[in-house]
Amino acid sequence: MNGSSARQLMSQMLVEKRNSLAPEKVGMRCEGARRMHGLSRRDVAQIADISFNHYQRLEQGTSVGVSAPVIVRICDALLMEDDEKARMLALHQAWARPRRPRSGSQAAGEISGRQRASSSGV
Repeated sequence: MNGSSARQLMSQMLVEKRNSLAPEKVGMRCEGARRMHGLSRRDVAQIADISFNHYQRLEQGTSVGVSAPVIVRICDALLMEDDEKARMLALHQAWARPRRPRSGSQAAGEISGRQRASSSGV
């Protein structure tokens, strides 16, 4: 699975789980009318003790540099079962997998090839 697919699946899981949880289920008191049935992004961020912006970027699939412990805190905030948490961590690993660095000779060959192409007017 590539990073893009993992981001999409993680985002989908977070949104679905967040929308399915009533605030009362996670110990939040609801005073007055709420526009939504589930938790808000702010609720999840607050429970997981992370910034709202960080959670929002994670849910939108645009976050960079999220750690496994943060994923675990979010899973706990969303009351995920062990199998859901394992799936989230697997998606995180696929998403966060570092790209393999190119070997020095391969990168040098590409540079010299570009230089030849530009000097020949191609």
